[in-house]
Amino acid sequence: MRNIALAFWISVLSLCFASCGSDVFYEKIHTIDKESWNKNAGVTCSFDIEDTMQYYTIYMNIRNNVNYRYQNLYVFMDTKDPKGTVTRDTLEFVLADLHGNWKGKGNRLKDYQYFFYPKVRFPYKGKYTFTFYQAMREDNLDGIANFGMTVKYFDEEIFRKDMARRKKEAERAHDR
Repeated sequence: MRNIALAFWISVLSLCFASCGSDVFYEKIHTIDKESWNKNAGVTCSFDIEDTMQYYTIYMNIRNNVNYRYQNLYVFMDTKDPKGTVTRDTLEFVLADLHGNWKGKGNRLKDYQYFFYPKVRFPYKGKYTFTFYQAMREDNLDGIANFGMTVKYFDEEIFRKDMARRKKEAERAHDR
């Protein structure tokens, strides 16, 4: 009788966890060889969009080591849409505050997930390809261990909470 009750509860819990589906649509985090990102070594992330009405939230994932010499990281982002159009943007990620305190969490390696596009829709069905290049004016940029992208299904409640949290963080940083 005990085994039947145990099996029942395990089944119920399994169904509960299975029904709590992941909100991650796509995730790819690349390892940078020897924590030194060559300016010609592109980091590529690709995924297919089927629903052009769906909103997504995009995060950039950066892992730097504590010996990284800069406060920020500049990156070129080449975006290729399903029609073959390629656009280039220059991105800046602030990895440390003005006092040199890392924004990321961890010991030797600092993980930082940058809230990139809070609510975005892709206009065409098909494959989107994002290629990132470090743009720090160094042939080999030492100190970047990983770089990647996470795309989640947009959630209005999470969006509002995250925006409120970020507003408080900005106010605290402004008060310092």
